[in-house]
Amino acid sequence: MSQITVWRICHKEFGDSAFSGRGAYLYGGRFNSEGFSAVYTAGSLSLAMLEILVRSNNRSSLQHYEIFKAEISEDSIFEPNPLELPSGWDDLPHGMSSQKFGDAWIQSNRYLALKVPSVVVSVEHNYILNPNHKEFERLPVLKMDNISFDQRLFG
Repeated sequence: MSQITVWRICHKEFGDSAFSGRGAYLYGGRFNSEGFSAVYTAGSLSLAMLEILVRSNNRSSLQHYEIFKAEISEDSIFEPNPLELPSGWDDLPHGMSSQKFGDAWIQSNRYLALKVPSVVVSVEHNYILNPNHKEFERLPVLKMDNISFDQRLFG
C-alpha cells in the first residue's frame, strides 16, 4: 500500500509535543471540540505554511517554527465524500457542525487520519490524525528543520 506524506509546522516551544494532540484537546479546532485530541497536518509543506500564515498575528514569531513530516498508509485514511461534510464545515470562524463531525470520526476510532479539503486552498487537503488510534504510536514522524518564511510574504 502506498504512503502519504503529511506535514506539520509548530512553534519550537511545542516541538516535543507536536504530535500529542494536546493543543487541539485544550482549545478545539475546526474538526474537533475541546476535550477531543487531534493532530492537524497538511498534504504539502506549502499548504502547512499557508495554514500557519492565515492564523499568525505576530509574523516575527514565525522564525521560531519547526517542520515535521510523517508517513501514513493510504488504507489508514478516511476521505468523506464532499457531500458528507456538514453544512458550514468551511465557515469562518469554524462552527460546531464541523466539530461534531470530527468528534464522531474520532470516537469511531476506525481510521488513523481524516482527509478533508483545506479552507485556505480548497483543492488541497488537510489530514487530521487521531492520536488515540492504535496505529498512531507506530507513526513514523521525522523532525525536519527550522522553517524559513520568505520575507516577501510579510510586505
